This record gives sequence, structure tokens and C-alpha cells, in this order.
Amino acid sequence: MIGGHAGADALADILASEMYKSEKPAMTVDIGTNGEVIVGNRNKLYTASCAAGGAYEGAAVNCGTGAIEGAIKSIRIVDGKVEYETIGDKPAIGICGSGLIDLPAELLKNGIINERGRFTTSEKEFTVDEERGIRIVQEDINQLMLARAGMSIDQKSLIRYFGINVEELSTIYLAGAFGNYINVDNAIAIGLLPDVKEKVVKIGNGALAGARQMLLSQKKRSDAESIVKKLKHFKPNEEAGYFDAYVDEIYFGSWYGVRLKNEK
Repeated sequence: MIGGHAGADALADILASEMYKSEKPAMTVDIGTNGEVIVGNRNKLYTASCAAGGAYEGAAVNCGTGAIEGAIKSIRIVDGKVEYETIGDKPAIGICGSGLIDLPAELLKNGIINERGRFTTSEKEFTVDEERGIRIVQEDINQLMLARAGMSIDQKSLIRYFGINVEELSTIYLAGAFGNYINVDNAIAIGLLPDVKEKVVKIGNGALAGARQMLLSQKKRSDAESIVKKLKHFKPNEEAGYFDAYVDEIYFGSWYGVRLKNEK
């Protein structure tokens, strides 16, 4: 355990992305059971974690499910009608993390919810598939907003602790069990990622890829030992001003300012 909820997954992500070899700073965002963020380069590595996974892995959302066959992986609203795709092209059983990023973005674009996450119609829910009973309600939206805010604050905080701005990142690696399915435009639209689409690279399940590397390579295990020594864990939620920053971040939309007192 590195600190907080950050542990083997964060270490494996660093190995999989190879950000630890880079002269220029990069960032890895892993949306899994816990949301983990790493910012760093070959000289230093910073990490933070938050409890985002419960929402994006489906546990805290009524219509949610894991990234398994039948999970809705992408959603569009076209002329008022819902279009979606499922993993394995199987009958829909629920919505996995990538779909739970798409859905609020599509609801925002179509004016069905506002940036505060509130439904603009008298019906306080939205039906994705009536026949299968898949719908999203206000409490689900609230959970997704909380998770997004935590991930956003961790990203901004680590970037500022590192002493850079987002434009100075060479790459943003997007990891997680459903990482390859994420629509980056929609992740940016709800403020989950910064608006630098050209820097985003999907690495899929980085935790699994990194673990495989350590099992198969003595060199990678040696690299992992070196990484742990230079990896520093931060807890933005314990910093003065976190509550104000969280309030700023709670709404959907592009990145808002973070007012932590120790920001650089």
C-alpha cells in the first residue's frame, strides 16, 4: 500500500504507461474500484486517490453494472431517441462506467439536465431502455457528480503540487477496466478530464498490464521497486480549503478553479 487507497494498481499503471521513463511530466487517470491519479516523470511521481469507483463501476448507481457482457458501453441521444451499444452486443443489463460518462454528457447536450445535475423537466428520471427497466434517477446523477468532482480535484491538485499547469503535461494516460470504451469528448464535456483531447492516450486495464509485466520480467520488478521509492502520496481531501474546492467542482461542465491553500 502506497497510501490511502493507492497501492498495487497505481504502481502497475505507472509501469504500463512507462511515464516513469519520461523526462516530461505526464498524468495517468485510472477510474476503477477507487479513482487513482498519478502525475510525474523520471525524477518524481505524485499520486492521490478517491472513492470514485463506486459510481463508475456501477455499485452506487441503480442502473449501473461492471464492464461485462451486456453492459451498455456507449450512449447517444439522437432526435430525442436513445441509441446505445453493449459489450459483446448482448442484451442490455445495465450501464458500465463509460456509459455513465456518456449519459450525463448527452443529457447536458440535450438540455435534459443542467450543469447542477438537475432534471429540467417534471420527470425526475430518464429512461434509457424502458423494456429492460434501465433508467437513471436524480440520486444516480448526484453520485456521478460526487465521483467526478473527486477525480477532478485530485488531478488538479497533483498538477499544482508538481509545479506545472495542464498544458505542460506531455500525455494523459486513461486507464481502468472500461478505459478503452470511454468517449474522451464526453469525459471532457462533464469535466472529468481537462480539455486537451490531443494529449489523451487510452491504455485500457493498466493495472492488469503492469501486473503482467512484473510477473514476466525481472527488470520490470526492479523498476517497480525504484518507482515505489520515489512515489509520494498526497491527500487533497485533508488540505485546508478542500470543502470550498469540492463545492466549486461539484457541477458538471469544464474544469473550475481549485482553491486549496497550499497550491503552487
